[in-house]
Amino acid sequence: MSDKFRDDYIVPCYFIDNSYMLRPSSFFDLAQQLAVRGATELGASDFVLHERGLGWILVRNAIHFDAYPTISEPVKLETWHSGVRGPYFTRDYRMVSKDGKSMVRATSSWVLMDIATRSIAKPDSIADVFPMEAQCSERALQPDAPKVIFPKDAVKEDAGVHIVKYTDIDYNLHANNAKYPAWAMDCLPESETMNKRVSDFYINYNREVRLGSNVQLVRAQGADGAWFVEGLFEGAQSFICKIVFAG
Repeated sequence: MSDKFRDDYIVPCYFIDNSYMLRPSSFFDLAQQLAVRGATELGASDFVLHERGLGWILVRNAIHFDAYPTISEPVKLETWHSGVRGPYFTRDYRMVSKDGKSMVRATSSWVLMDIATRSIAKPDSIADVFPMEAQCSERALQPDAPKVIFPKDAVKEDAGVHIVKYTDIDYNLHANNAKYPAWAMDCLPESETMNKRVSDFYINYNREVRLGSNVQLVRAQGADGAWFVEGLFEGAQSFICKIVFAG
């Protein structure tokens, strides 16, 4: 078993923002594909799990941007299963330049979901096909992705409603995890998104939303300048994220 899954990649034009650099939310698309391929290499693909009535569910993500690749830049991507902690499977990621310079470091926490009951399944239910020990003891980012909460002094603002459409959903029939960061970035002032670079992005996924759901978006800025965006569905929190811009 390899200690990591690795891939060479050329940053495509459709992942680029107004500055010809990787759009921060686009890294979530890359991480999702890496996670799928990494789990498949270890024997626990979505198809294998679905035969058992199970599915991978992303719970938390933390991403730190050391640098941003530009359009058509060749980069190296890697991911690895970094262990099981309680009900959580952790997976780390790294993007480096062709000369080995760190560009993006990330960690994620996943659980197994019983598809029929939509409840959390025990990690050892796939112990025969997926290793419980870490594939690699190295960590791309520490500690594990944290719980995100609004600061007590934050003033919340209405940021509109997102209706979950066909292009938002995946084969689990709910909004894909990589869509939420894009919704969140679209909530922020253009003075931030068009002129500054994100240094850190933290997100918690707390409740799935499905086709046709109306997700109420709320934003607030903390005293330290970080932005928080929350999505509410039927009064309950679907997701919350913290977005930190470089000073």
